[in-house]
Amino acid sequence: MYLTPEWTEDLRPGQLLREPFCRECARRGDRTPATEVDHIQPHRGDWAVFTDRSNLQSLCHSCHSRKTMSEMQQKRGALRARWQR
Repeated sequence: MYLTPEWTEDLRPGQLLREPFCRECARRGDRTPATEVDHIQPHRGDWAVFTDRSNLQSLCHSCHSRKTMSEMQQKRGALRARWQR
């Protein structure tokens, strides 16, 4: 999905033009250039969610990595809980 023209030529560059600074850093009062485009809610392969512009946010690499790690830990915890039943 991330190699499609919709992402590489439209969604990603368009988002970075609309929001050139990291949204998370801005909440803390910092102006950090955004380098990543993040799906606020994971798309899980759903094309409609993947291409929903209102589900995109611009983040710096550090904030994007932190968010991704947190989502992975949550997913891992949910899988553990399911197997412990």
